[in-house]
Amino acid sequence: MIMQYFRHILTLCSLALISNNLLSQKLTYSEPDRDEARQINFEIIGQYNNQYLIYKNYRSINYISVYNQEMKQVAKNDLTFMPEKTIEASFVAYPDYAFMFYQFQKKGVVSLMAVKLDANGKNLTEPITIDTTIIGNFSDEKIYSVIASEDKSQIMAFRINTKNERRYQFKTLLFDKELNLKHSTQQLGLSMNDRNDFLTDFDLDNHGNMVFGRGIRVGSNDNITKFFLLLKAANADSFHTRELVLNNYSLDEVKLKTDNYNNRYLFTGFYYPGRKTVIEGVANAIFDKAADNWVVQNTVPFDAQLREDNRGPNTAKNAFNDFYIHDITIRSDGAFLMNAECNYSTNRGNTNPFNRWNMMNPWMTPMDYYRWGGFGMGSPWGWGSPWGMGNNNITRNHSENIIILAFDKNGKMLLTNQVVKSQFDDDGSNEISYQRINTGAGLHYLYNDQEARNTVLAYQTLTPEGRVIRNPTIKSQTRDYKFMPRFSKQVDRKVVIIPTLYRNSLCFARLEFLK
Repeated sequence: MIMQYFRHILTLCSLALISNNLLSQKLTYSEPDRDEARQINFEIIGQYNNQYLIYKNYRSINYISVYNQEMKQVAKNDLTFMPEKTIEASFVAYPDYAFMFYQFQKKGVVSLMAVKLDANGKNLTEPITIDTTIIGNFSDEKIYSVIASEDKSQIMAFRINTKNERRYQFKTLLFDKELNLKHSTQQLGLSMNDRNDFLTDFDLDNHGNMVFGRGIRVGSNDNITKFFLLLKAANADSFHTRELVLNNYSLDEVKLKTDNYNNRYLFTGFYYPGRKTVIEGVANAIFDKAADNWVVQNTVPFDAQLREDNRGPNTAKNAFNDFYIHDITIRSDGAFLMNAECNYSTNRGNTNPFNRWNMMNPWMTPMDYYRWGGFGMGSPWGWGSPWGMGNNNITRNHSENIIILAFDKNGKMLLTNQVVKSQFDDDGSNEISYQRINTGAGLHYLYNDQEARNTVLAYQTLTPEGRVIRNPTIKSQTRDYKFMPRFSKQVDRKVVIIPTLYRNSLCFARLEFLK
């Protein structure tokens, strides 16, 4: 029964039974460009008419490169409408067009702009002003964030003024998929206890409701002892708050995932028994919007065998203290699958500078205005910018095993498995960690591996039966190519675009799964 249910969970990712034949792949590289050095920022926008659009920024230059199926650059569209000092750019992509959002500062005023791009990366409209904020001083930090719903029918731009540590001020602007304004909230206050309060990531459901969580710690590095859900309905000008009562346990980092199928919100994270510092297992809580209540709240401890299999340099008791939840997928009946990876750092002096919250907390030290989420264009999670700046040359970053956890709609664990790997990077973290790919023939965990002192592209496959299969490595044409799989993006069912370094120049590899 459990195995049958697990097979159904993987169906949420459109999985089919894996073929008995080994999957084969095709790698195609773009030409390295000496003008695109290590310091360039980028974002893979997506696939349009069998072409791939990639936004690039280097110093004051902004442009979109267009590649064909053979990764030949067929166009380079300069975005001359963007100012020289652009703080941040992001995209919401649709099948035939994309919206580009960017922000910049001029004379103490930060402006959020938007422009509509066609399938060739050219602007269909002139830039329009979404919002402006007077800050009075120079800052290169982003002020605004833009989020989209899962079906991309809703887009929200928002900012948070945190100048008053005890009362944050939100401004939200809700748009439809054609960027028509649906609702705006100019001043929405949120009371905060002190600087140890923190906010989770934000999400926008398919109805335009904004949801996030607020946690409270006793100390800056302590566990979360109180937790609240905050919901701003699409047309409301206030927050709806519901506390999650933590009974005899405290929380680590909390992840949020919206279940648009069932109008529910999943909050999940590792938990500690009481105020202890050893991760015990996973805590799940699900809020049902229609019932206006928490309908699921449970804790699932890790068993002894799972601890032993993933202890790494730790004891079995402390096996999961270096693990972080990376991604969650929810199926139509509310069952869900999550992946967590072991990440830690060491240095040559045999003293460990690693601090769990300082390293991975998605929120920075309080400032006048928060920024949230990634730490630089192209970076999906916070180990610094996509080029590893901020790491010194004596720090070694490690990425090791991935644990796979499957739960039913009530948060009951059905099955566990793991992707066994061991990676490290002395120069940063660009070439370690993984990306999860769904091709319809399995969930593939793509990462770099060492083979005869050479770095190769490897992947392991999770089958619908819950087995993990190690596949033959994907051979590069030359050892000079260095892949950065964690920044890759799946642009089609069987096509992945992978940022790649070639002798310190940036290029991109097109990986196609042929079967």
